[in-house]
Amino acid sequence: MTRKTMHRHRIAFSDCDPAQIVHFSNYFKWFDTASFEFFVSCGVPPWRELALTRGIIGTPLVNASAKFINSATYGEDIDIETSIVEWRNKAFVMHHVARRGDTLIAEGEEIRVFAIHDPDNPLRVKAIPIPADIKAMCE
Repeated sequence: MTRKTMHRHRIAFSDCDPAQIVHFSNYFKWFDTASFEFFVSCGVPPWRELALTRGIIGTPLVNASAKFINSATYGEDIDIETSIVEWRNKAFVMHHVARRGDTLIAEGEEIRVFAIHDPDNPLRVKAIPIPADIKAMCE
């Protein structure tokens, strides 16, 4: 069974456009936060700790997409359900579902990698094979 986590967000006035609906870009920010919270809830140490102990600096995005189904506005709470739906050698696919109660608001997908600083150029990052212990924590 796929592990799923839930992250709640209260929509602020500043999250909305002049029509008082959530600006689409905020969903990507909230999906990013939900991704981080997914790993925390699975018991994965914070990225700062992994950077010090294993050189893993995080899980940068390599692709992101979203579908917007219903609108939302300020003062409303949305719940974002997050899961990893596919593991690859160096990448994994996260799926996000944003709901206001029973109403589906948006769905998103992120493709991410675990990254270290590139030993040949420390200003760049390099994808590594998915660590087996972290994968096991998240399944």
